[in-house]
Amino acid sequence: MHRVVALGALVTHLVFVAFTVLGGFLACMVPWVFLPHLGAALWGGRMAATDAECPLSRLEDWGRSGAGRPALHERGFIAHYFEDRIYPARWARRVEVAVGGVVIGSWLAFVNR
Repeated sequence: MHRVVALGALVTHLVFVAFTVLGGFLACMVPWVFLPHLGAALWGGRMAATDAECPLSRLEDWGRSGAGRPALHERGFIAHYFEDRIYPARWARRVEVAVGGVVIGSWLAFVNR
């Protein structure tokens, strides 16, 4: 049961992160998606700008703990799965700024479609 919860939280997190980064481009094709994407982008920006703990990270940690797995990185999901795997941890702020640029670029594409 714990493994299923941890895996479900992981998959949900991955989908949410992808939607947060790319949802504006999806909104260019399906305009009603823009408002949910705006909410996701605001949440993602908040998480990047503060030390707030994500509920999905807490849920995944609960599942991982119950399954005998180590907890996520102390800085959360992105640090655990992306930093030092996809890009060096020292680039974290640069990557956040670049992702913000992608999101804003998608909004410009949406407005100018």
